[in-house]
Amino acid sequence: MKIYTVIGATSDVGKIVAQQLEDMGHTVRKVSRSLGISIDDDDELLKAVSGTDGVYVMIPIDMQAPDLHKRENEIGEKLAKAIQTADVKRVVLLSSLIGLVDPDSVKTSAWGAYMMEEHLNKLDIKEFISFRCAFFMENFLKGLGFREQAENGSFVTAFRADVAMPMISCRDIADKVVEALTADTFPEVHVRELQGARDYTMTEATQILAAALGKPEVRYKQVPIEEAYKAMITAGVSSSFADAVMETASSFNKGNSMTLEIRSPENTTKTTLEQWAKEQFEER
Repeated sequence: MKIYTVIGATSDVGKIVAQQLEDMGHTVRKVSRSLGISIDDDDELLKAVSGTDGVYVMIPIDMQAPDLHKRENEIGEKLAKAIQTADVKRVVLLSSLIGLVDPDSVKTSAWGAYMMEEHLNKLDIKEFISFRCAFFMENFLKGLGFREQAENGSFVTAFRADVAMPMISCRDIADKVVEALTADTFPEVHVRELQGARDYTMTEATQILAAALGKPEVRYKQVPIEEAYKAMITAGVSSSFADAVMETASSFNKGNSMTLEIRSPENTTKTTLEQWAKEQFEER
């Protein structure tokens, strides 16, 4: 059996990765502030990644950060320094689809993952892959509060109703991460998009989620960027975080593609939104 380090071990993807590795009999070093090992503790972070057979890396989102991208870059630098110092041989990064990112002008919510890729690409890591992942289905429950919004008869965001985006479940991501971490032969590609089972418009997604929740009358409503921004600030996030999300919505609404790869068997995963919604709402 081997030793693996999981950064963000209490996150939606990280906790599944950690559990799967433990179920396989491996030792898992879990890095999370709530578990007593903070990314900001340089010494403990270095200990966590030293002598390990592989590291799963992600950039935790700080919705209260006064300067989101500055904070993400600080975290990225700390992680890269620890990985380099420990001479980690195998790294799997949770990244984001970067089709909406323009390094010179558009700093979307994927910017932190983009910067982390850049940090790791500068290192001489023997085995490194970046999984650029689609919109998390779990966002509907947490960040977007679908269940709570549905009580009012509508689901509201700033994203266009009629343009489809790829959506993926965190379990599908975790499966790919664990597969790469434990592979006898590491993937030859260094970047792989994970686009989920298929693309959905927000209108389609709302219909699917509403039906699974037992509230088929719920309808989708797009609101202006400014209105969505104000709602996020009222909900307690920083203006910097809200700006990043609205940058994403604005670029998407212009018709820009989130993806850079053509959909293929290699970047398509198994769980549909219909399956995911049924599982989530039946469990509750």
